[in-house]
Amino acid sequence: MKNFRITYVVGNPAGKMNKLITLLTFILLSCSTADKYDLFNIDKADNFEFIDFEKINDIRTFNKEFWYADSLNDDFGFIAKFDFEKGDFSNTSAKGIKLEGLPFSCLELDCNRRYGQKLYLSDTYEVLGDDNGVLNDEQIKELVRINILNFGEDPSLSDEPREAVTEIYLKPEHRINKLGHILKVIADSYIDIIESKRVETNWTTDKLICEYPFGLHLRQNMIPDNLPKTIVVPTDEEIEGEIYIDSIALKMK
Repeated sequence: MKNFRITYVVGNPAGKMNKLITLLTFILLSCSTADKYDLFNIDKADNFEFIDFEKINDIRTFNKEFWYADSLNDDFGFIAKFDFEKGDFSNTSAKGIKLEGLPFSCLELDCNRRYGQKLYLSDTYEVLGDDNGVLNDEQIKELVRINILNFGEDPSLSDEPREAVTEIYLKPEHRINKLGHILKVIADSYIDIIESKRVETNWTTDKLICEYPFGLHLRQNMIPDNLPKTIVVPTDEEIEGEIYIDSIALKMK
């Protein structure tokens, strides 16, 4: 820590005290080692595998591998190591983002339910809303926040924070390792909520994470953009012989 010199000014005790408080605050902040992204430390996660983008980098492969792993272990998730300062994936980072898909049980049961906020990707990885309009970073953060804190008010969003999930719809040609910026925006919105609730409740970090868990699901968007007001069921040839039963396998606009 750098050395600081405190100079006392004679004449105005109130002004002198204000300067001292400001200086001490600066010292405390400069010495702080707290990192808001510690919420995403890998050692806080369980029941996961690290995602290998050399093997899993498209939504079809992701679904196949996720469903298999989730069939063996409930609440399974892939962890993508992530450098939050750079806003991109990094194999050397001690932090990571948990990526989940549709639970394996939904292959047999009716899981065509709303988990929460849906975000779509354009061909150039811009984030689109339900009306296909391009969303900026602040709009994405606000949609994530509204969904997590919905508490059932809007029936199209989450019923409670523990069930709140942000869903990103991918086309088969999208590469998962190109989602770095989008994932950081979503994570930043989540952190803002946790920090706000920490002030309101004085709860511990562990309790906040339990009450407001981070939920991020990847979905396969199999519906062509040029077919409005239709219901499309993909054929066996279109899905290359693999069955994809997801809430987006049937989509009505």
